[in-house]
Amino acid sequence: MLEAHGMSVEMSKQDNHTLWLTIKIYGDIAYDDFRDMEQQLEQALVGMNSPRIKALVDMIDFNSWEAKALWEDIQFTRKHGDEFSKLAIVGIDLKEKLMAMVVDWFLLSSQVQYFEHLQDARAWLEQDEP
Repeated sequence: MLEAHGMSVEMSKQDNHTLWLTIKIYGDIAYDDFRDMEQQLEQALVGMNSPRIKALVDMIDFNSWEAKALWEDIQFTRKHGDEFSKLAIVGIDLKEKLMAMVVDWFLLSSQVQYFEHLQDARAWLEQDEP
């Protein structure tokens, strides 16, 4: 049985092209947590023209993945990966840094960066893209 776990999700449309996504993960990621986030994101993308997502993923309190949630994340990345323009992953542990490297391999059309401080990640996301 999973201990306290969850994922808080905030989304805001900048315009009909750009979606800001902030995810805070704590504890173990369960399949249901991930599916809820995925459904919220897919609903937010409806009607957007060539969406570009700028995402901040706060993994400071992250513990681990439920296997089914990890598989769902892989499927999600294959489906929506090209829609991410920038992804900032914030953590304090080697596992988060390694996750940022792996995600970077899969999100070929995206900029992915690892940060140890939320304010640095936010500043990077707000910078204009080349």
